[in-house]
Amino acid sequence: MIDMGATIQGRAEKMLAGGDVTVRVEDETILVSGAVPGDLLDVRISDKRRGVLRGEIIRIIEPAADRIAPPCPVAAACGGCAMQCIPVEKQAEVKSNWVQYAFKTVMEADTDFIAVQPKQDAFRRRVRWFVGSDDQGVFLGFYAQATHKPVRHKHCMVLTPELNQLRVLIESNVSLIGVDSVQAVQLFDGIHIILEADTRPEVDLKQPDGLALQWWWRDNNQITRPLKKPALPFHDQLPAGKGSIELRVGPDDFVQGQISGNQELIARIQEWAGPVKRIADLFCGIGNLSLPLAAASGGQIVGAELNAASVRAATANAKVLKLDARFEVANLFESFAIDAYIGADVLILDPPRRGAKRICSQISHLLPKKIIMVSCDPAAGARDGLLLKQQGYRMQALCALDLFAYAGHVEAMSLWVKS
Repeated sequence: MIDMGATIQGRAEKMLAGGDVTVRVEDETILVSGAVPGDLLDVRISDKRRGVLRGEIIRIIEPAADRIAPPCPVAAACGGCAMQCIPVEKQAEVKSNWVQYAFKTVMEADTDFIAVQPKQDAFRRRVRWFVGSDDQGVFLGFYAQATHKPVRHKHCMVLTPELNQLRVLIESNVSLIGVDSVQAVQLFDGIHIILEADTRPEVDLKQPDGLALQWWWRDNNQITRPLKKPALPFHDQLPAGKGSIELRVGPDDFVQGQISGNQELIARIQEWAGPVKRIADLFCGIGNLSLPLAAASGGQIVGAELNAASVRAATANAKVLKLDARFEVANLFESFAIDAYIGADVLILDPPRRGAKRICSQISHLLPKKIIMVSCDPAAGARDGLLLKQQGYRMQALCALDLFAYAGHVEAMSLWVKS
């Protein structure tokens, strides 16, 4: 038994999904952040969560061959990027292995596996900063690991240049008194900025050159209101066959956190789907995946989503694009009317982290020709995949996608066809 607060010495062994690394000592497994497999470490036992010990590095006695100096000067304090201590190429290898391992029970001998492609400049376009203060004043930062204390930084290496510029602009020109946090999402023609606060904040800031900004206030009831009227509409530009389309995206609408990764995901869906006439899109969001496919193929969409605002946005976008699409509000984790979705040429599933167990258990009734599933949690995706396999589908292709460079997160795309 290892006591809380004790310092132990051990060799880092395996990096788990999420970025924590296992250290085995006295038949106990300790999870350590910031470690690299192969490190010999002095570790202090700091916590125990869900029956698992957690430790923090006191000293790196012998660094692993793959260890590099973190490129971010506040990497040790900030909790945002768990994999900065290994090169980008190694990160791609590790994340690809996570996906393969998760799906190993449903992979076929001839499943086409597409690994993560290393990218040096895969910047994120979504951010949430928390308001902090220190002897230099009020600032916007990210929480330190396992705390609610923001860390000041001069530049975030994983954000777009425009979002880094925006943070400096806000810190220098906007009163953050009473503001809890600031969210921003960058689209191709502007940036939504949401100030989260109990009372309406004041913003008196002219539009800077080169940045179209729309300011919003989100209160404690999660109601989002424009601080500047008329509210500027911003759009995402997405590939659609040989051309592109624009989707209007509001401040509360979900978009993938990386522009190039989202475009890669959408292009691959169109490649895998091929010519289609009927598209079923469950967990449709604002139509991010199905509307570009319909625009490229001329197909008809039927889609569903629990969030009513997203359904309204998807419907409005389809109308502007003059596409044949019908979206409805449905709780896809419970029983819902499936008749409209039976026999589609392709069924697109993009569930949240808990997966799509309810839908996948009904595949023998839905009977799509192809299924394309996007899994933000590969373990949940593999569980769903086992249900598909049990009902006569085989995984033809599996793709690992890194939409959060340097973070311990990876997504999986899988293509399923009838056996």
